[in-house]
Amino acid sequence: MKRTMYPQQRIHQDCLAEVYKEMVEAVGIESMLKLYPLLRGQQINFPVRLYAKDKVSMKISQEYNGKNVHVLSREYGYSSRWVQKMIKEHQELEEAREFRRGSLMDDGRK
Repeated sequence: MKRTMYPQQRIHQDCLAEVYKEMVEAVGIESMLKLYPLLRGQQINFPVRLYAKDKVSMKISQEYNGKNVHVLSREYGYSSRWVQKMIKEHQELEEAREFRRGSLMDDGRK
């Protein structure tokens, strides 16, 4: 692990750049000093949503029981309409896969 450039006891928190002050408030001085050498000089943009859409879509399709659209939408922070759309898309993909499997099976029997 890399050593930080500044030992903790020498940090003048009143002189920190605003973003580092905010980090200290959020995660503490020690964690900020660990992140500093990794992130300094970088422009970072965080997504508005915590979860990745493709991963949530897959989880929703696995957890959907035919009646829990509203529960899933609240749990993952997406609208019910979006959840329904993901379920429909997943079902259509599954149907297409099943159709292809059936077509391949039929071709093999001829």
